[in-house]
Order: sequence, then structure tokens, then C-alpha cells
Amino acid sequence: MILVNATRHSVVANARRTYTTATTKPKRRIGSVRGGILGFLVGVGAALAISDSFHFHDEYVKSTRQLAASVDELRSSTEKVREYADTVERLDRDFSQVRAQAVSAKDLEQLKRDIYKLHDTMSHDHVELKARVWKMEHRS
Repeated sequence: MILVNATRHSVVANARRTYTTATTKPKRRIGSVRGGILGFLVGVGAALAISDSFHFHDEYVKSTRQLAASVDELRSSTEKVREYADTVERLDRDFSQVRAQAVSAKDLEQLKRDIYKLHDTMSHDHVELKARVWKMEHRS
């Protein structure tokens, strides 16, 4: 009998465990309002991310074009500066040649003295020549 009671008790216990009607709370689903808000936020975030990526791409393209334009402008400015530098070098060479060939103030003073001497000599010779001619005309 003890066995029967023990067996009976375990069967009843097993039956209770199998067929229990204990109330467990089911998982609560996210409500339609919460789901709508969550979906809206996810959609807005995705849309903003996509639009920002397009905006950043457009800004990148604009800045790249501006950079290319700046590089071209810098290149043309560099060419102009190079041309100016060549002109300055050429003028410096020409100035050096002119300076080497130029007459100094000392040389100019010497030339002035020489011209005065020549003029005096010519005037003196002219006066002597006139005197000879006058003598020749009056002797005869």
C-alpha cells in the first residue's frame, strides 16, 4: 500500500505539473501608438541621414570645384609673377650694361674742360688767321 500511495501521489503530482493553470502574465506587445512613434523616429532618422549624406556630397563637390578654381587662379598668378620676375631680371641686366657704358660725373667734367680748351684754341687760331689775312690784304 505504501507503494501504491507513493505511486499515486507522484502521478497526481506529475498530473498537476502538466496540467497546471497557473496565470502567468503574457509578454506585453508594443502598442500601435508606440510602434508608430518608433517607426516614425526611425524613418525620420534614416531620411535625415540620407539627405545629410547627399548634402555633404554636394558640399564636397562644390568645395572641390572651388579648390580647382583656386588652383587654376594660383597657377595663372604664378605665371604672371614669373613674367614680372623675368622682366625685372632683363631690366636689371640692361641697367647694368647702361651703367657700365655711362659717363661718370668726373669724366663729364674732364670732357667739359677739354671742350673749353679746344674752343679757346680755335678762337685763338681764328684770331691769328684773321690777323694774317688782314696783313696780307694790307701789304699789297
